[in-house]
Amino acid sequence: MSTLAYATGLVLVALVVVAIVVTPLLIAHARTTRDHGLDCRWCHPRLRRR
Repeated sequence: MSTLAYATGLVLVALVVVAIVVTPLLIAHARTTRDHGLDCRWCHPRLRRR
């Protein structure tokens, strides 16, 4: 196995692990009943913070 293939596989595995951990957190955040407003960076990532 070449070094490039190993590094690519390692990066892909790391991305999958991060996605598995973050997805439930984002789903739970989106399902809260309170209004997050425009200050929520998760709901409105392109807006500047006040």
